[in-house]
Amino acid sequence: MTRFKFASARRKRRAGFALLAVIWGTGLIAMMVVAFMTSGRLRLQTAHNIAGATQASFIAESAINLATLTLLSKRDAAVGGPNAEPIVYDGAPSFCVLDGAAIALAIEEEGGKIDLNAATPELLQLALAGIGLDQRAAKAVANAIVSFRTAAAPGQIAPTPASDKPIEPKHGLFETVLELDQVSGVDPALFRALIPLVTVHSRSPGIDPQTSPPALFAALSSFPVEQVGLLAATPYPNQLNRKDSRFPMNFVQLADHGAYLIHAEALLASGQTSAKDAIVDMRPSSGKPFALKEMRRGSSRYAQRLREVIASNGAGVPDC
Repeated sequence: MTRFKFASARRKRRAGFALLAVIWGTGLIAMMVVAFMTSGRLRLQTAHNIAGATQASFIAESAINLATLTLLSKRDAAVGGPNAEPIVYDGAPSFCVLDGAAIALAIEEEGGKIDLNAATPELLQLALAGIGLDQRAAKAVANAIVSFRTAAAPGQIAPTPASDKPIEPKHGLFETVLELDQVSGVDPALFRALIPLVTVHSRSPGIDPQTSPPALFAALSSFPVEQVGLLAATPYPNQLNRKDSRFPMNFVQLADHGAYLIHAEALLASGQTSAKDAIVDMRPSSGKPFALKEMRRGSSRYAQRLREVIASNGAGVPDC
């Protein structure tokens, strides 16, 4: 009888262990299935996001191509005859719909910006002080920009002033405004503030006040730094008087309407977005109709307005 009880207990223990193993195995399999499904969803979502971002990027580039064609057509049409007032491209945005995406387009005349390769130290210093640097820092950065772009005379070694950068000054012309991050004294915040205000494509020592970015116009016109900052954050619409007498006349030089920056933003209904900046030369030395000088990732400027266009399904907004 006792032996029977022991055998029965052993069978129960074995059955309990077997049940526990089954439960544990089932749970493990369930966890593996859930992990596989979660991983699959994440991979699918990642692929969807990549596809959407790629689509948004291509649409933004298409908008840039359309804007380039518009520039070409208006240039070739010579609207109004040779004595007509030229069209002003000051960066004011327009909105349209392209392939179901909301588009923001802004065309800026590069002649309205400070040319890093041609501007005088006085113009650079005035602009730097106008956006908030103290006079000492503004002078130091202006001199650093000039030093960066200035090549040594033949047979001489260019001076290398103290710098907070890990590399020496280039001692050659700026090829892109993005090289500003190599200039001594230009920290990330100043770099971001300067990029919309400078160019390397106007080849002009002065700037055109009619097409100058609002923040730069205000900075050179001795506006309060706070107002300059507001115009940098939200440039349009504004109430600027482009004939403001405070703008220094010694820096005025009308643009030659040769180079333009085209800013394009695309927002898909699924939420993916892309912003691109392209610089096109409409009077290239090659004799071709135009030349694409730069294509780079841009920063978003009009996200809220684009979301409104998407939310309204493009109501009241024309096709591009």
